Amino acid sequence: MATATATRKPRTIKAAHGTCGLTLSINGVRYRVRPLDGRGIGAARAFRLAKLAGEGDVYDLAAYPDGRAECDCADYEFSRKGTDHGPCKHLAAARACGLLG
Repeated sequence: MATATATRKPRTIKAAHGTCGLTLSINGVRYRVRPLDGRGIGAARAFRLAKLAGEGDVYDLAAYPDGRAECDCADYEFSRKGTDHGPCKHLAAARACGLLG
């Protein structure tokens, strides 16, 4: 004699932590913020900022254990890198929010 087994509905498992995202606003322009693994370049912390509107520009930021921070935006690369002109707006905003320490 064969027995019939009842089929079960698959359970939907919700993540305990939910979902989240981080958006950084710089002078009214919004950027999506994603952490990066900066270990390959020796960075203590690294993030990618992706502009939410327009052409979707993307900038990578990195903070190093020696205290310096770098951005790959044109302003930083051509006007500020290796000088004492201060950080670009991306680095300044990330520091102000505590992302880069």
